[in-house]
Amino acid sequence: MPADPILALDARHVWHPFTQARTAPDPTVIVRGEGASLYTADGTRLLDLVSSWWVNLHGHAHPDIAGAIAAQAHALEHVIFAGFTHAPAATLAARLADQLPGDLNRVFYSDNGSTAVEVALKIALQAAHNRGEARTRLLAFEGGYHGDTFGAMSAGASSGFYAPFQDKLFDVTFLPYPATWAGDPAVEAKEAAALSALDAALGEDVAAIILEPLLQGAAGMRLTRPAFVDEVMRRVRGQGPW
Repeated sequence: MPADPILALDARHVWHPFTQARTAPDPTVIVRGEGASLYTADGTRLLDLVSSWWVNLHGHAHPDIAGAIAAQAHALEHVIFAGFTHAPAATLAARLADQLPGDLNRVFYSDNGSTAVEVALKIALQAAHNRGEARTRLLAFEGGYHGDTFGAMSAGASSGFYAPFQDKLFDVTFLPYPATWAGDPAVEAKEAAALSALDAALGEDVAAIILEPLLQGAAGMRLTRPAFVDEVMRRVRGQGPW
């Protein structure tokens, strides 16, 4: 067992995500954070270059954020959101709607990326159901990673992360992703092939398409051009009631 008491407790009681428990080295014990830095007990400073798995964009221990969290916790930390509301939720939704294009003017709150994908997929499918439309098929791009709940895994099955769950996932139609880089001579051919596959897949049974705009991170930092994303959106919007 590790000599550090925190590591000992961790080894006895914690399962870490994306970690092979038998072969992985001991995790690094972090005692505090400040800005883009993390600190161990002996004062070693580490740069948090992945923003703590892409979610801590404003840095650690930001005084304004910490103060707002503390003030809110003293007033109201949580209330059931079915049949109730409160000023922070309504105000934030309005501010987000002001930043969104077109008629995107409503917010459904979720608590992480995977369940946000679940919510989006369910909204698309339920919307079709409520309209009496037989739209049940979902489209996604090969290599995309969308999270680790079952709907998100289904939409990212081609990423290769989910072999133990493959027979539990629902069907998704996967399209080729035109990964490119600056000066890629084949980019137009890649995009043309991807758009041709999209055209062939679109139909009255499609409920939604999901993609990581511009960058597939988990798939190996694979980029595509903004013009391709724009063209995907143009073609998809011409095929449905959205």
